Amino acid sequence: MDSNSLSNRLGSQVGGEGSGGGRGRGGRGGGRGGRGRGRGGGRGRGRGARGGAAAAAASSIQQPASNVVSSVDATPDETPAASGTNTPTWTPKAIAPGTDAAVYLTENKFADLKGHIDDRLLSAIPFPTMSAVQAATLSTALSGKDVLAQAKTGTGKTLAFLIPSIQKLCALPKPPPQTSISVLVLSPTRELALQIEKEAQMLLANLQGSFSVQHVVGGTNVGAERKRLQRDRKDLLIATPGRLLDHLTSDAPGLDLRKACQNLKVLVLDEADRMLDMGFRNELEKILKMLPDPIASQRQSLFFSATIPSFVHEVAKLRPDHAFISTLTEQDTNTHEHVPQESLICSLRDCLPRALQVVLSEAIRYPTNHKILVFLPTARSTSLAAAVFTQLRNQRGSAYSKLGPIFEIHSRKSQAVRTKTMETFQTSASGILFSSDVTARGIDIPGISLVLQLGLPSSLEQYIHRLGRTARAGKQGRGVLILADFEAFFLNQADVKKLPITKPDVNPVEAEAGVGLNEVTHNVDVAMQAIDQTTRSQAYQAHMGFYKAYLKQLRWKPEELIASTNEYARDILQWPARQDGSWVGPPLLQKTVSMMGLKGKSGLNVVRELPGKVGGGGGGRNGGGGGGGAGAGAGGLKRQGQSQGGRQTNKR
Repeated sequence: MDSNSLSNRLGSQVGGEGSGGGRGRGGRGGGRGGRGRGRGGGRGRGRGARGGAAAAAASSIQQPASNVVSSVDATPDETPAASGTNTPTWTPKAIAPGTDAAVYLTENKFADLKGHIDDRLLSAIPFPTMSAVQAATLSTALSGKDVLAQAKTGTGKTLAFLIPSIQKLCALPKPPPQTSISVLVLSPTRELALQIEKEAQMLLANLQGSFSVQHVVGGTNVGAERKRLQRDRKDLLIATPGRLLDHLTSDAPGLDLRKACQNLKVLVLDEADRMLDMGFRNELEKILKMLPDPIASQRQSLFFSATIPSFVHEVAKLRPDHAFISTLTEQDTNTHEHVPQESLICSLRDCLPRALQVVLSEAIRYPTNHKILVFLPTARSTSLAAAVFTQLRNQRGSAYSKLGPIFEIHSRKSQAVRTKTMETFQTSASGILFSSDVTARGIDIPGISLVLQLGLPSSLEQYIHRLGRTARAGKQGRGVLILADFEAFFLNQADVKKLPITKPDVNPVEAEAGVGLNEVTHNVDVAMQAIDQTTRSQAYQAHMGFYKAYLKQLRWKPEELIASTNEYARDILQWPARQDGSWVGPPLLQKTVSMMGLKGKSGLNVVRELPGKVGGGGGGRNGGGGGGGAGAGAGGLKRQGQSQGGRQTNKR
């Protein structure tokens, strides 16, 4: 049976194919610093991934279903493509109501792949039916064509590229040498890379001994990775761009990854748009130049992306006859237009107490199944807010004991901790996850009912990506944005004004929470005072570094930035006065102050060495930076308007 008959069996999924074009620019941040292993900025990546066990993640969209309800038409709304490109339309069979998969699951059977993929691979697929993206892309990908697919995270796209990739290995006359890499999958984040590896292991269950999968990701021991790459098979390699480039350019003896890629059969870019958003453009271009020519080597390219801006086409360099397939529904492309959204402008002093009221009211409203995601601008502010909420939650008999489980995830956490935290939160019936932008995209957490953004989003795009963590797979959800009064400029931007953001009535929120603003503020102050000074000092430095990047939008001079950050230290961080009654802010290293461009400015507590060698808090963007003693870091940072602030933002 040929690929055309397979496509017919799966349904008329693909209506055309063509080439993509267009040019664009992508940026990345730079800078590295500090002593020890910590880095505030530098090459830290913004991260976000689906996390969790492979089967759990996949089953969230792939449940057996029957009974017709409705059909879904997918069109590539607002997707730039070259002249002459035909964009496919397709209509998956409808499925049963009442399931999370109702939006994305079809009734197309994996059994229809029999005769087109190896039986050992087919029997390892634990799901009877395909998701929409799988049904739309598998026949084309299995035919050997390059594919540029537009699909949301959490819709089953991982299997959509792993199945054709592994089948390509199975079709080889004999297994490749142990030193060869046949399939290379690039992922924007560690979490997503590890999730892909788990799903690959699932599909390779009946092929053990013939093929194997490995990962190389940032934030792990590069030496240990190198030894593993030398020792074990690596037919499939799942990698983040920065770490892969480290290995490709390494001259370490005994391992030549460039040579290992010379017989590459398949290249996969998962979430290609996000890799470019995060500043990986330069790395991607360097990596692609190091790989064999796709035409000469007959390498297949499978690129998956939620959006297809013009620079994705430029970096992709797909074959002229590649297939472009969009599986997005109108609702998918306009999530931010239908999710209820509210914004609250208040004094900086009131921001954290107001956030506590909003979260507490949600927890009381849904005591057994509240799933709340709280985004903050920096890793340090994320850690601080989680610590304060935990202090309050642990007060027995208080209203705050109803908050339930509290989690935090950001780039300052080790990979092992982040993975465990994400798996636990994903499977928890309720809970609150405090996050920097490591979870803004690429992560599939079922049942998020509220996304609270506390503090200035880096851009409209980032606001939308964060909001997109709720109201997924047919579920309901809402978003709340809390800004300090000086951050209100965000809402006055022309594109932001187009969003259906309303002003909330705080009285019902206070009534539901059961505590007024004055009481909540007092409780937050007491909890803050119990937080160690190191954590608060790091939050102070990160706060200053973050807003240093916004002086133009804030219409501030450096002196006003310092004054505002000192107000943050006094009123929010509860930074104490000296014994003589005078007050100075938390200490900053001379190096940090210089990198922020604040050398010689009054109002700063500049020191040669931090008390107890407290680690730095990272830095802002646009040349701001963080300094530190042992374990601290400094970053010369790039604009965060590229969705995530170069790749440094989450290190702060």
